[in-house]
Parts: sequence; C-alpha cells; structure tokens
Amino acid sequence: MTPITILQSAADTRPDWVSRCMTSVADWSQRQGYGYHCIGDELFNWVTPELRAKLHDRIPILADLARLRWIEAELSERGTLVVWIDADTLVVDPTWRVPDSTHTFFGEECWVQPTAERSWRAYQSPHNAFMGFTATSPVLGFLAYLSESIIERADAAHIAPQMVGPKLLKALNNLAQFTLVPEAGAVSPELLAEWVGEAGPATTCYEQATRAPLTLVNLCSSLTHSEEAVRRVEQFLARYGA
Repeated sequence: MTPITILQSAADTRPDWVSRCMTSVADWSQRQGYGYHCIGDELFNWVTPELRAKLHDRIPILADLARLRWIEAELSERGTLVVWIDADTLVVDPTWRVPDSTHTFFGEECWVQPTAERSWRAYQSPHNAFMGFTATSPVLGFLAYLSESIIERADAAHIAPQMVGPKLLKALNNLAQFTLVPEAGAVSPELLAEWVGEAGPATTCYEQATRAPLTLVNLCSSLTHSEEAVRRVEQFLARYGA
C-alpha cells in the first residue's frame, strides 16, 4: 500500500463552516492512516516575492500556484503520494480511500447550472480542489512551470479567476486526458439548494449525468457570501455530521 500524505492550508480568513470541513478531512486522514499536514499563510512562501507583489489582491490565484510548489517540495522529501484537498471540502464518506494506482489524478466536478435558454446543463470537468501526484508524475512539474509562466506574463489587472486552476486543467485535459476522480466532486449553489430542500430540475440534471456517489464534496466557499448560501451549507454540514 502506497504511503499517502494529505495537504491542506488554512490560509486567509476562514468562516467557521470551513474549519469544520477541515476537521472532517483531518479525522478521515487519521482513520485511514494517512499523513496529514496543514499550514496557514506560509503557503504563499512557495510563491516568489515578485509574484506575491504582483497579485497581492488575488489570493486564490496565488494559492493555485503555491499548492503545486508545496506538493513538489513534499514529494522531494517524502517521495510517496501527496494529495491536496481544498479547505472547503467536506468528507461525506470516511470509509473511502484515495486511489493510489496512478501517478497523477484530479477531482472531477459535475457543475449544474441554468442556461440562457432556461434549461439546465451539467458541466463535467477536472478541478484542483482535489489532486494527487507521485514523484514519478510527468504532470506536476510542467503544471507548476506553466502556471508560474502564465502569471508572470499576464496583465495583473486582467487575470481571470481560475486562470491557472480549473480553467487551465480543463484546457490541458482536452489533450492529455488526465485520470479523474468523480467521487471527489463539487456542488453548485443551485444544486446544493435542492439537496438541502426539495429536489427539482438541478437534481434531475445531475442524476441524468450518472455520477458515482460523492465521497468528498467541495462546497465552494468563494460562492458562499449571502446569509441564505451560508444557511444551506450549514444544513448540508449538519446532514453529514460535521
């Protein structure tokens, strides 16, 4: 069995419900016998001072790069399988084990949202809220290099959100066909509203995508701002005992 190390960061200010998500990951890691390491704002020490100055107000983009550099450092020291999990990810099935049969993998989200035509669509794509690499991965070094290069060349005032996160992974996946883990997914606000309330068109759309049962759910704190959105997240956490 491959030794596995789970990495998380509590960088930046976190609401209480995110702390509860992190506790679920720490408890699950202990239960499964995984190593677990969590740091705070030290995460950004893995980004050069020049890029930190350039993107001082774009913390999520810096975090997308910093996590890759931290994983590289952990792999050089441990040489096993290192897995990153975003702080706003909840473990809903603590019996699940991380796949360890490949050198690179990413979570796969099924993002349900309404269309301009007033119908619903499920977008299935890789995301970096859950990803794992071994020391033999040919992807990690290139992904870190490419992410840093994009940030260096981009106009700081016009860097799109997720530019070196899910958007980059989606573009690369069209060519590389990464190993994706649908059990580690994400839930859109519209779908979450139905999961804690009454099933409706978002749920129907999701079910038609024929997804594997979720074991880790990214709750997307970047989209949880209103009191109603927080209430829905709290209801979901209560349902799964977090």
